[in-house]
Amino acid sequence: MKNITIMLIAVLVAACTAPANSQEQDIRDRMLHSRSVDAVVWAMPIMNFKFYRDALIEAGVGPNDVGYFSKIQDWRFQTATPNNTTPYIVAHWTVKDGPIVVEIPAATADVGIFGTIMDAWQRPLDDVGAAGRDKGRGAKYLLLPPGYNGPLLRGAYVYQQRTHNGFAVLRPIIADASPENLAKAAEYVTQMKIYPLGDEPNTKYVDLYGKLLEMTPVLDESIYEEIHEFINEEPVEEMNLTMMGLLARIGIRKDEPFEPNADLQAIYAEAAPDALEYMIDQYHRRLTPFFYEGKKWSGLVPPGSAETEWSYEFPTYFDYTAKGALYYAIITSVKNYGSASFYLDLAETPEGEWLYGGKNYKLVMPPNVPVRDFWAITTYDLETASYLRDIEPSSIDSNMTDVKKNSDGSMDIYFGPKAPAGMESNWLPTDPDRRFFLLARFYGPEIEIVNGSFELNDIELID
Repeated sequence: MKNITIMLIAVLVAACTAPANSQEQDIRDRMLHSRSVDAVVWAMPIMNFKFYRDALIEAGVGPNDVGYFSKIQDWRFQTATPNNTTPYIVAHWTVKDGPIVVEIPAATADVGIFGTIMDAWQRPLDDVGAAGRDKGRGAKYLLLPPGYNGPLLRGAYVYQQRTHNGFAVLRPIIADASPENLAKAAEYVTQMKIYPLGDEPNTKYVDLYGKLLEMTPVLDESIYEEIHEFINEEPVEEMNLTMMGLLARIGIRKDEPFEPNADLQAIYAEAAPDALEYMIDQYHRRLTPFFYEGKKWSGLVPPGSAETEWSYEFPTYFDYTAKGALYYAIITSVKNYGSASFYLDLAETPEGEWLYGGKNYKLVMPPNVPVRDFWAITTYDLETASYLRDIEPSSIDSNMTDVKKNSDGSMDIYFGPKAPAGMESNWLPTDPDRRFFLLARFYGPEIEIVNGSFELNDIELID
């Protein structure tokens, strides 16, 4: 009888304590998971930059070098939402050891330039070229390390970076993408120089056309080691002190080894893909208001970009969720958005379903789109926000002469795994196993585009 009593007591104790221990472990795991999701969202802008930079280095474009495309880039340029109507000029540098000079050449009769110089958080320092600070006259841009108070450069525009790393995403302004104009753009690139202050220019120019550039952050358990690597490259800004505490709770500490145990790695493996889905949902469905009443087109950037100059640093808080979701979808910022181009995003059917590459859709572009230059519709992978891999073409624009128009001047554009009979020129292929989204680009937009009085149609499911 005594043995039975002892056994009953043991069972009751186990019944009372085991759930409590299990519940405590569950709370810890859920907090680690939640913090790991937040860490990726917060870090997305710098991860976007880091993968961009690391891919350039792998392709032979080191610090202070200039990469360019001698032809229009294709799907192998795997970065967030690039265009494929003009070639890119790309570069990166670090001011850790002292100031860097970026020389932008003056525009010629045939070639100009536009784009933005940024720090590693993709905060714009300034726009360059005809629409930027130098107004097409060319200039030297002097970039200083945080806290620098040494010699400067006479006649240069001076900016102090808040990070050691910096980069530029630029595009030549040419009349069209003819071989002659692309050759002139390539020649123009060789006049651009990047060098440490006080040194002679020694810039190398690397043609990136045809090279696979894996610039899209891979959001699996490996992303946490990438975050650890990068925070050790940069000074800690005051706005990120709280986030550094969160990172420490999930095993990421500046100036300490990164040694997650198996349990933490398992949480990483679940949290990183969840962070991606969260940013997809936030960017396409939550943060950026729909642009037209009753339709699914939305603007390119969440509210707050203009008043914070793309930093999302408000007087009383840092909106890292909006910034992280934005830099899932794009790379680069601008100082003056909307003057030369305007963008709209579409990722859903009118019923609110994601666009799936295994289905067929139609978009009717209205006639007489109010642009001074041209418009373009481009497809992107929903998860990577880059070109659909190994698929061409990815864009149809109003300059294309072989695209069929309707009698009223409108244009039917088809999306899906197979072209409709007789409409191959109006078709953009999709990956049947992947979700996708569209960007509508308007170059030289008139006011009707910007204020929404000219409306795009929603996409139609046709099977």
